[in-house]
Amino acid sequence: MGIRVSKQVKMASNSRFAGKTALVTGAGKGIGKGVAEALLKHGARVIALDIVEEYLQSLKKKYPEITTVQVNLGDWKATKQAIESLPTVDLLVNNAGVLKMCSILETTEEDINLLLDVNLKAYLNVAQVVARKLIAEKRSGTFVNVASIAANKPLEQRGAYCISKQGVQMLTEALACELGPHGIRVNGINPGIINTDMIEALGEKRIRLATERTPLRRLGEVCDVVDAILFLLGDESSYMNGHSLVLDGGLLKNL
Repeated sequence: MGIRVSKQVKMASNSRFAGKTALVTGAGKGIGKGVAEALLKHGARVIALDIVEEYLQSLKKKYPEITTVQVNLGDWKATKQAIESLPTVDLLVNNAGVLKMCSILETTEEDINLLLDVNLKAYLNVAQVVARKLIAEKRSGTFVNVASIAANKPLEQRGAYCISKQGVQMLTEALACELGPHGIRVNGINPGIINTDMIEALGEKRIRLATERTPLRRLGEVCDVVDAILFLLGDESSYMNGHSLVLDGGLLKNL
């Protein structure tokens, strides 16, 4: 079974997020790129952060108005400095992540450090800096943390990855409780198997089985996740806080 090419995100330009500054991590490709493009089309000033300079250059060439930031999110100090140098952010999408296929018994210290540094600690680091600026300026904001259905159920050969994503879900709840009184909403999204480059690590057999077990009988597409994230960022979800939205086509029901 071949991996289908994701549908291009198509949204009409409007001013839904006009006047807002948005920061998207892992914006070089996949879900992050889709979110960055959609926010730009909806009127936001977009800051795209990624570790791969080549991806950022490609994004900048296509959208000259985007601000790009190249940094390794696994480096706490470098990330903190990079975020502190940015203007105040109204909309934060913590999206960057890494997937490591390995059993719990085979997981090394290097493996778990990588997964926790990028998938969890970086989310806290970025959120801290962004939230402190908003609070100091008495401004409201909206954060979305991208986790995974791996936060809801342990998955084969992805034990350590599941741990990191469960941490993201609890971080979302903790941030929502602490930041809510300051007018900052924090929600999460737990995608299922989404048709991006990352799923290649699963192999064709796992992808095929996941598709067959999904009641909708298809993989998720980038645009599916983008639409949900825009909902969580927008006024339509103004009373949602501390919630992690599962977006998996019903896959969890059949696992």
